[in-house]
Order: sequence, then C-alpha cells, then structure tokens
Amino acid sequence: MKSYTGLSNIQKFLVSLSVIFVIAFIDYMSFSAKYRQIEMYDDLNYRLSAVRVSISKLEYLLDMFVVARRFEATTVEMINSDVDRLDENINEVLNKRQYAQILSANTKLAEGMSSIAADWQTIKTEVKRLNSTLPQEEILLLHNAVDVNTLLVTEKTDRLLSIVLESRTALFAETKSQAVRTMIGFVVLILLVSVIFHKKILSPIKRARLAARRISSGDTHVRFQEDSSSSIGLFSTELNHMLDSVAESQRLKDSKNAELAEESRLKTSRMEALSRLMALAGRSLSRSDFFNSTVKEAVLSGGAGGCSLYLIEGDALQLKASAGFDDNFIREITMVPVTDLGPAVLPSGLRSFDLDDRTQALAFAFLFKGRGYERLTCSPIPYNNETIGFLCSAFGSKAAPDPVFFEALAFSAGALTGHINLFQKEHGFKKFLERVMNQMPFGVAVFDKNGACLMLNSVLKRYLGADNRFNLVGEYAISKDDVFEGTGMLPSIMKSYEGIATEFIINYTPSLVKRYFFSGPARKLKVKSFPLYDAGGEISNIVLLYEDLSGSAEETVKSSEP
Repeated sequence: MKSYTGLSNIQKFLVSLSVIFVIAFIDYMSFSAKYRQIEMYDDLNYRLSAVRVSISKLEYLLDMFVVARRFEATTVEMINSDVDRLDENINEVLNKRQYAQILSANTKLAEGMSSIAADWQTIKTEVKRLNSTLPQEEILLLHNAVDVNTLLVTEKTDRLLSIVLESRTALFAETKSQAVRTMIGFVVLILLVSVIFHKKILSPIKRARLAARRISSGDTHVRFQEDSSSSIGLFSTELNHMLDSVAESQRLKDSKNAELAEESRLKTSRMEALSRLMALAGRSLSRSDFFNSTVKEAVLSGGAGGCSLYLIEGDALQLKASAGFDDNFIREITMVPVTDLGPAVLPSGLRSFDLDDRTQALAFAFLFKGRGYERLTCSPIPYNNETIGFLCSAFGSKAAPDPVFFEALAFSAGALTGHINLFQKEHGFKKFLERVMNQMPFGVAVFDKNGACLMLNSVLKRYLGADNRFNLVGEYAISKDDVFEGTGMLPSIMKSYEGIATEFIINYTPSLVKRYFFSGPARKLKVKSFPLYDAGGEISNIVLLYEDLSGSAEETVKSSEP
C-alpha cells in the first residue's frame, strides 16, 4: 500500500475528505443521542406536570364533595373514574421503556419516582374504600388521609420537576459545549487542509489566474508558467500554444470589430431618430413641428450638410422646412418648379446625384454646387400611392448616403401629412354634421349599443329641458330615462337594436327625469326610433327623432332656424 506522501494530490484530497466525513458522522451520532435524551426529559416533564395537575384536581373534587356532604353512587363512580385515569398515567410514566435510560442514570429521579408510586398506592387504596354507605366521620378520616398523601405527592412531583429541569439544562449545556468544540475543531481542520491544498493546487491556479487577467487586460505577451511535473503545468503549456494562435486572429478581428461598431452606432442613432419622430407624431398634429424635426434629424443623424422638405402645390414645390442652410440660400430655394427636378426624379424612389456630373445634375442642383456641396439626394414623399413632395439632402462629400434612412424619413413625413389631412377632413365633416343636426326643426339623438348618448341637437335639449351647463353626451342613457320607462315605451325603443323601426306618441314631462336635472313644460312628442348599420351590416347605433305635437311646435321650428 502506498504511503500518504506517495499519493497524488487528488488521492490525498479524497483521503482527507473521507477522514473528515467519518469524524462528522461520529459527531452527528453523538448529537443525535443527546437530542433524544433532551426530548425524553421534555416528555417526562410534560407527563409529571400532567400528573401533578390530575392529583390537584382529584384533591379538589374530593374536598368539594366532602364539604357538600353529597356522597352518592354517581359521585363515588366519578371519583373512581378519575383515580383509574390517573393510575394509568402514573403507571405509564413508571413503566415506559424510553425513560429507563434517564432513570438509571439519575438516582434522585429514580428514587423520587418510586416514592411517588408508593404514595399513590396509598391514595388509591384509601379512595377505593370510598362508597355512599360510609358514615360522615369515616369519610372525613378517609379524606384527611388522602389529603395528606396528595400533598406529599404534589411536593415530590415539584421536586422531580426541578430535577428534570436541572438535568435537561445540564444536558443542553453539555450539548452546546460539544457543538462549540466541534465547530472549533472543524474550523482548525478546514484551515489546515486549506493551507496544504493552497500550496499544492491553489497557488499554481492563482498564478495562472493572474496571467489570464493580464492577458484579458490586453497584454498579449504574457504566458503561463510551464511545469512538466504536474497536470497544471502541462495544461499551462497547451494554453501558451493556444495564446500564440489567438493573438494573430485577434489582430484581424480588431480591425473588423471597429468597422462593425461604427456601423452599429450609426444605425442605432438613426433608429433613435426615427423613434423620436414617431413619438412626436403621437403627441402632436402640427405639420410644421414634424417637418422641422425631420430635416433636423436628416442633418444630425443622417450626416447631411443641409436638408429641405418640399410639398407639391400646383406646379411648384413649396419649401416647408429646412435645416443647415443660411437665410440667403433658403430664399433662393423657397419655391422650385416641378420641372426643375427633371424626369429622372419624378418616379418614386430615392435618387442620389453627383453635382460634378452635369449629365445627371438637376436644373436647380447648381445652387447647391455653388454652396460647396458635392452630392444631392431627393427622396419622394409618398402617400396613398402618390408623390406629395420631396426631401432633398445636400452632402459635402461624394460618398453615397444611407438610402434606407432617408427613405424612412420621407415615408414618415408622407404618412403624417396624409393622416393630418384626413383628420382635418373628418373634423370638418363632424362640425358640418353638428350644424346640420342643430338646425333641424325636430330633436335628434344617437345612442350606442349600450344605450349611451353619442350625439343630440339643441332642439332636443330644449324639448328635454336640459341645463346647458351639463354635458349629456356620454352621460344621458336612454335606458335610464324615467319617462320612457314609466310609460312603458322603453321596450319599443329597444326593438331598434333588433333591426325594427318603431314610432309612438308620448306625453313627456321633463321634470320626472330626476337624475339628469331635466326641467321645462310637458310636451306631446312623436318619437321615431330606427337602427343604424355599420359597413359590415351590423347594428352599431340607434337614432331617435322627436317631433313636438304640442301647441309650441311652431315656436320650436322658428327658434331652430338660423
């Protein structure tokens, strides 16, 4: 068998680990035994406390019946039942096999238990003599005898509880002391093993780690310490061979990474620029603000020396925003005839022109050439398959710019322009529709699927006696109109949600609608209800028409005229 010094580092580590495991297992078994003894002391303490309480209860029960002088058959039976249960608990404490170890190790505890058992036998014998035929004098004598013995049992039980507590405390202190010694021993052992393995294994690894750190910091001339007598030394030799090959490939990668980093930075900057434009479009409907931001991003993120944005108005391009140009030059390019762009630019798609190439130059491109620019790009601004303008960017070098970025700027400008135009048209149509409704000679209201009011004209507000200070749109619900509900006409109105047009005449008293604070005279109204369908043929809304049939109808018509 090899000696310990002849073992390899790994074998030494395994042997040491096995020894530590055996010591830890022995210590664990010792702790387990002491823990079980502590549990037995706790259990014995609990059972002795229960016996003490039961003895006191028996004494109290006997005192109560002796004072009351009520010894009947049921009373004696109750006392005997308590004595039997108490006898069973005491015998279980005396005869339980688990307590044999601690009783044999503690003489005082064993003697106290035997003394309690003897006193209990005396108490049990005296109580068993008790019956309902005994005279009062003999019952008193029996009670006194039991009372004396129960007092002795109680005192002895208290002493035993003290002994149990002291024994448990001593055992716990011994366990705690053993735990401290064990921890100190393991700490010393771990420190000793750590020192040994630090010299044999960790020190070479630390030197290799320091070398690796210097290599990672950029010092490619560092090499690992080679040693053919150890596995770590052989591994270091292989690492040195690898470093020689990596150094060459790293040199080639550095130049490529620099190019990719610059390209990534430019793309990130341009994506952020487009994100800023989209954010602006989401919070503002101002074309001038968006156009000014677009030309600024073309200069700052796109690398253009100057940028101008034009919209087609008639036969000319009208300048809407510019950046990077001085005021004098802006006045020269404020309006450009469409024909000056030439036929090569009019089709959709970005075009880039070298301003020194007169065969490609635009009619107005020489204005930029005179300002020192070398290249001009024109990006059509499309919307709805039509070109509505151009984004023209001038550059101080002949290098071709990124076409995707400038096309994205042009498309963004086109989309926002078209959406703003649609919004203005819809807004104007809505205003027109409101004027038409308000000038109708009868009341009109539109409700959604939930019965909430979406629109109503001024004539209907007058019919309902609504206070103009309160906005009924979104608040007034046809299903909550107390007059329609009270007269039973609400189901007739609700049929319109099923596609049925209805018509009825109702005496409408606005003051009955309390929740909307309606007021005014009662009117006789003809109400027509019919559905509205969306583009898919589904019922989206219902419309209610109110015609005043009361005597004030003519006055209502006149007041509604413009």
